[in-house]
Amino acid sequence: MKSLIILTMSMVLATPLFAQNEAANDREIERDITEGKIQAAESLWLRDMEKGIDLKQQKAAALIVLVANRAQERVSIGDDNVREEAEYAHVGFVARLQGIHEDREALARKEIQPDYATLQNYSKRLDALISDLQAFLK
Repeated sequence: MKSLIILTMSMVLATPLFAQNEAANDREIERDITEGKIQAAESLWLRDMEKGIDLKQQKAAALIVLVANRAQERVSIGDDNVREEAEYAHVGFVARLQGIHEDREALARKEIQPDYATLQNYSKRLDALISDLQAFLK
């Protein structure tokens, strides 16, 4: 009888602890789910940002081809000053794009951590390059 009372009392005392443990486990599961959702959203956002950078890089490459074409046109016209200016600009633009491309290759090899600041830096550098290319072509 005494053991039955002790067993009943221990069950009564253990029930709140069990409930607290269950509540803590539920909160931990919810936190893990929330953190997983945040990480998934960040991953998607970074991937979308990288796609935007890819498009900007393609646009910059296309504009550099136009600069090279302008230099070739000037050769056929015989305008040496404009040709030299276009060739010099072309070399500079290619070097800038190559620098960005090399940094992005390091990112792909995981030598650089893909985070917001890094991708924002690439995006700004490409925006500046595209702006300079468009200004040159006007």
